[in-house]
Amino acid sequence: MNKCIKCTDNIYVTEKEIEEGMRKVIESGVPIADKSLYLERLKTCNSCERLVFGTTCMSCGCIVKIRALNALRICPHESGSKW
Repeated sequence: MNKCIKCTDNIYVTEKEIEEGMRKVIESGVPIADKSLYLERLKTCNSCERLVFGTTCMSCGCIVKIRALNALRICPHESGSKW
């Protein structure tokens, strides 16, 4: 599987769009990962073969900076969560 499951015509995401997504997660009231956990999650994602364009997880189509922020989320990797 080499195709992202949520991609549209515009596969690039701007920092502004990422910041807006992160703001929505924070405002939603879900538990937020503390800084240490968040950075560890991003480190794992950045070394994963499923990360494309430095932003997007090909396993689920999410933006990793947004997904990692929600403390309740797990890594969607097909072989099992890497977080």
